[in-house]
Amino acid sequence: MALPHCYDGKTHLPIPSGKYVVGCTDIMTAGDTENGSFCRIFYPTKLKDPYEYSSRWAKYLPHEMYVEGFTAVGGFRVYFLGKRLISWAFGNSYIPVVEDADPSDEQKHFPVIIFSHGMKACRTTYSIFCSDMSSHGFIVAAVEHRDGSACLSYNLEREENDKSLVEKWIAYKSTSFEGEELAFRQQQLQIRTRECSQTLDLLFKLNAGTQIEHILQPTIDFGMFKGIMDVSSPIIAGHSFGSATLLRTLAADKRFKVGLAMDAWMWPLKDEIELAKNVAQPVLFINSEAFQTVPNLNTMKLFTVDADHTERRVVTLKGSVHYSQNDVPCLLPWYIRRFTYHSAIDPLVAIELNNRISLLYLRKHLGHPADEELSKLVEKHEHLINEGIA
Repeated sequence: MALPHCYDGKTHLPIPSGKYVVGCTDIMTAGDTENGSFCRIFYPTKLKDPYEYSSRWAKYLPHEMYVEGFTAVGGFRVYFLGKRLISWAFGNSYIPVVEDADPSDEQKHFPVIIFSHGMKACRTTYSIFCSDMSSHGFIVAAVEHRDGSACLSYNLEREENDKSLVEKWIAYKSTSFEGEELAFRQQQLQIRTRECSQTLDLLFKLNAGTQIEHILQPTIDFGMFKGIMDVSSPIIAGHSFGSATLLRTLAADKRFKVGLAMDAWMWPLKDEIELAKNVAQPVLFINSEAFQTVPNLNTMKLFTVDADHTERRVVTLKGSVHYSQNDVPCLLPWYIRRFTYHSAIDPLVAIELNNRISLLYLRKHLGHPADEELSKLVEKHEHLINEGIA
């Protein structure tokens, strides 16, 4: 099917492949950026047909300001033309998940995933992955990092002597000098690690029915999440800088039991020899063929070669590029992809393989029964998968 997909006049991401129709809601808790949490939660719902509720699908850009954010980090030679392209491709697109729908009560407890985005992204940039996982019975909290690594983010703060909340925008931060970048990225990793743990804290509170001070949509009833999560074996996933974040988080927060590292950017961890020894959990690395370099893979080996105590699997998707694991290729028509995000592998096949391999790995380590349909699809495209680090 041609990309991007379209239904009832709406350009949209691919429909999630699992049995559940997916819902979503954004949560921002009160406090400054150090103490508050900001994420989008994807979850299985009671609904039966995603197309029936297309009028309630979530917009891809959660705020018009994100057009500015994506344009600013896009590297466009002509800013005005870049803004027009972003507004056209992203601003009029939808995620086929139903906003604020009632969660499913079909299954007693759904496992949870915390997702950490890469640089210049935001909480919606990996919606295909997050919604697909959710459609297979997971509750996924996609963090929006407010360390300056997102294309744009914000916090709601009260003005002095005024009860109203005002948006305080956080732009993407870059370093001016190459020599300063490592220390800068490591500082961001500390913030990101804290934010992932705080997001898991938030899920624990929602599952327990604890009242939270929610300031983004204060009228929504979060009691609907009480008792529906399995928080015994939390998973953390991420892409690029988000994968470096998850490795740091696995070492720091032992509540997380499994890691999914997509096209990990290992450079910020290159000097942290001891970190690998502190990560005891199983980790799946899914790499793109175009992004990985010898130095990057050498750092990755620190987490795989001597990990006899647990499973560390590394797979590479042949013909894939760094963006094959996020939403961007599926929002652009072929005549734009060929110049900007071209890959030898079909974008839909790449993201489908990425998600199926992830689901099989998670089912194995959560003790869930094997899924023959997932296995068949992976076997069908076995020729596109390389095992191990070459």
